Amino acid sequence: MRLPFKEDDYFSKDVNSIFEDIRYSYFRAIKPQLSTRKVNVMLGDGTIVQSDTFEIQKVMMLYQRLINSLKGWVTTGISRSNTDDLHRLYCQFINEEGKYYLYGYFGIQFHAVPYYKIDNRVIEIQRELAYDSDRATKTFRLIAGKGNDIIRKELQEVGCSEMEFEELFVKLFENKELFERLEGKALSVEDEFPEFEKIHNKRNRLFTELNSFIIELYQISAELMDYNKLLQGQIGVVTYFDIEKIKNLKTKERESYINTKSITKESKDQILDKFNGIARILQEMAADEEAT
Repeated sequence: MRLPFKEDDYFSKDVNSIFEDIRYSYFRAIKPQLSTRKVNVMLGDGTIVQSDTFEIQKVMMLYQRLINSLKGWVTTGISRSNTDDLHRLYCQFINEEGKYYLYGYFGIQFHAVPYYKIDNRVIEIQRELAYDSDRATKTFRLIAGKGNDIIRKELQEVGCSEMEFEELFVKLFENKELFERLEGKALSVEDEFPEFEKIHNKRNRLFTELNSFIIELYQISAELMDYNKLLQGQIGVVTYFDIEKIKNLKTKERESYINTKSITKESKDQILDKFNGIARILQEMAADEEAT
């Protein structure tokens, strides 16, 4: 079950209260790491603009401090994932208290926007690419024209020049030897235009060089959000916790629903102690960040 619990027994109320403390202490600790600075960058047309970005390395340092501080919790370390321009940076924690499995997630969701570094070479490369594109187009037309003439001549020799497209398609599909002969004739035309391959290779080199000038700026809304907003693709700060019951200690099979009133006092105290420990660490981290 995901916190906060909806039940109104004392354990649920205590867990919910601690969870809220964890959420807001985490937000207090991470908010200073999301402060933005102005950066000069270049657009694709060479225009220089200013944009905001935060330093992702600072967030990673905070997560590493949290990982180092949470003793007794198993962590997967710091992870990152992305879909298009939507990125996630997060760390996860797991703990088992008797028959109960505790899972915690601390993360941010943000946009990564690509720009170019400010460098005259970016404009030079784009000009070279435009020039080579024109050359490649002209050369390709020559290749295509000559290739069409050769194919047309070959089809005339085998008596297929007057066929409709669909009939010719079936003919080539059924006659593999004819298809391979025509294909070979068409490909041989490119050998007469070595400059086309040179242009192609040069364009690949230029695109590789151009990509080396791309940088990403990170944009986020420094707001606390819940799990649903995370899934909806909104940007911000999120943490959530799940508690599940371990049905089988050997197989580790779990069930998501738990009856909070049936949890033993010993297990309740252990779970509350674990969450209180996280809350204290985050409170200390938040106080340190606000003091700097």
